[in-house]
Amino acid sequence: MPMGIFNPLMLDASIRDVVSSLPLDKKVDVLLYSLQHLPANSRSVTDLAYHSQPPVHIDDHSTAAAALSIVEFRSRTIIENAVQSCLQTVPIHQENVIRARLIRAKARFAAGLRGAAHQDLQSILLLDPDHTEARQLLPQMGNRSYAPGEGYGRANVRPHFSPELWREIALYLPRRDLRSLLFVPDTLSTIASHLLFRKLHLQFGSARYLVLSKEIDETMQEAVEIDNWHAQRSADILTRIVSNPTYAGLVRTLVITAPERDSDDTTLSSFQTGMLSNALSKLTNLNSLSLTMGNESLAIVLKMTEKWHSTLKHLGIYSTSSTAPVLPHMPQLTRFWYRGPDVPASPTLFKSELIVTLRTLALDVSNAVIPSGLINTNNLTSVELYGRFADSQPFLDLLQHGHHLEILRIKCGFTQTCTPSSAFRARKTPMAALREFSLIVFSAVREFNDPDLFPSVVEFVRKHPGLKVLKLWKHPEVLRVGYDAAVWGVLPALVNVQMLSLEAPKDLSPSLLTWLIPRTVIALELWLASGLMSSYVKQFSTGLPTSLKSFSVNLPRSSDVDDLVRSALPRLRLLGLNQQCYTVLRDEGTDDIELDEWPKRRALFYARDWLELLDCEERGVWSRWMYMDH
Repeated sequence: MPMGIFNPLMLDASIRDVVSSLPLDKKVDVLLYSLQHLPANSRSVTDLAYHSQPPVHIDDHSTAAAALSIVEFRSRTIIENAVQSCLQTVPIHQENVIRARLIRAKARFAAGLRGAAHQDLQSILLLDPDHTEARQLLPQMGNRSYAPGEGYGRANVRPHFSPELWREIALYLPRRDLRSLLFVPDTLSTIASHLLFRKLHLQFGSARYLVLSKEIDETMQEAVEIDNWHAQRSADILTRIVSNPTYAGLVRTLVITAPERDSDDTTLSSFQTGMLSNALSKLTNLNSLSLTMGNESLAIVLKMTEKWHSTLKHLGIYSTSSTAPVLPHMPQLTRFWYRGPDVPASPTLFKSELIVTLRTLALDVSNAVIPSGLINTNNLTSVELYGRFADSQPFLDLLQHGHHLEILRIKCGFTQTCTPSSAFRARKTPMAALREFSLIVFSAVREFNDPDLFPSVVEFVRKHPGLKVLKLWKHPEVLRVGYDAAVWGVLPALVNVQMLSLEAPKDLSPSLLTWLIPRTVIALELWLASGLMSSYVKQFSTGLPTSLKSFSVNLPRSSDVDDLVRSALPRLRLLGLNQQCYTVLRDEGTDDIELDEWPKRRALFYARDWLELLDCEERGVWSRWMYMDH
């Protein structure tokens, strides 16, 4: 370039290069010094000490006014953004905080935003009560509370939406983001608190119960501290419900976790029981109730429920006692789930007058036998059974009469020799509404022999190409059920499957296995034979779908697993290794990843919130009995 020619952009580039090499505190100094020479508004006053705008030479006065207002708005926006970036810099000296707020206060005052400017000056005086310039400017900006529209929200040009519209927007946020909104003043915090109050989870003595059950690695002292915190939180919530009808009317779902053993004292004190009774009577819009308790506490709470909420739609019961509880009379239930040591004492719940309204049934009695004829499936759309079977009749009942079933999950053991494959073969036509099917065989007597079980299941699945969820698995000690590589042969027929959980048989090569997985799958769970683990993980990178958001496998964490996540699964958000969950955190600037291990309490009580945050809600389908946040 000739020496006589100068490009002004070179000066900008030189300034940028010099500033980029400075530490953060020096960058803040440079930025604040520059802001002091930036015009904020043409309506400046002598007290503001701003340079005036350069003249605008335009003939049309209206056009000139419009151009000037654009320049003024742009200058104010630059100042707002620059000051906000300074205030968010860590660390920042108090002198720079005062300088930044003073510059912004002057700019806001020049723009006519007296309330926002007043707010900045008050912040300055909190830091330095003797600040001379702030004291001189405060009377000019009005020593009063700012009017609606003049506050911080307008200074940052927040959209002026109605509360109804903000609520519609907040409805799409996960619960963890709603908790963050509680710290935003005014309308958004109120909306967030109302939405969070739709589902409440009260805990009493849950930490001590888990420690004694050896389900969680905490000391008893830590457990007592956690329980005391939850007891105080639950008492505050119950007080709010009893004293404020508005908040009581917001509650739609109530979860109460107060587990106890037969040998323990009752977890709920008489005072807490009385508070629950008063609160339940106030919940005028309650639709769903989930209880995790011993039978003694269950009887008390269920009696209250029958009295105040006989039209309840959803009820969940998890009995932690050694015997089954007595179930209530709830004639309008549409969804019922039960987990306990044995089949409930009043099994007519599943086939009496409730059968007209009941649509969803989940029954978990893993150590008990589920008798034939227990369930009437004529009107059910979702059935989940976890228990033991003495014959094939329950399979026949489900497959022959479940005409409306959309979800069918069976996790079973066989206490006698029988042939459940005959029930699957007897179903000649597809179940029109079925979109999710799961069969897990976790145990069988030594004499059990049905080599056609999984081949018949494969033929049943092949008749349902529209399935979105499929899970087929057997315990390694369960033999003679026909589970081999042919099971994987059904996968090409499933054109819409999104969630897949299968055991990898020994007679199927890992390279072929991964390519058989449909590319539509976003959540995958694999069970590997112990002798094949090391060979499988090294070959996964060539065939796994890159669209996976959730991936679980019975492997320990290793460098090979980390490399797999880093190189082959760019969209993965949740990783499961040996029943332990990890959140996958990625560094946007590099290829590095970090696996954040879930604490046990997160998996037990807050899994749904975290799965929602990670957009992996489907993962909860496979481990729903692991969670106590129903």
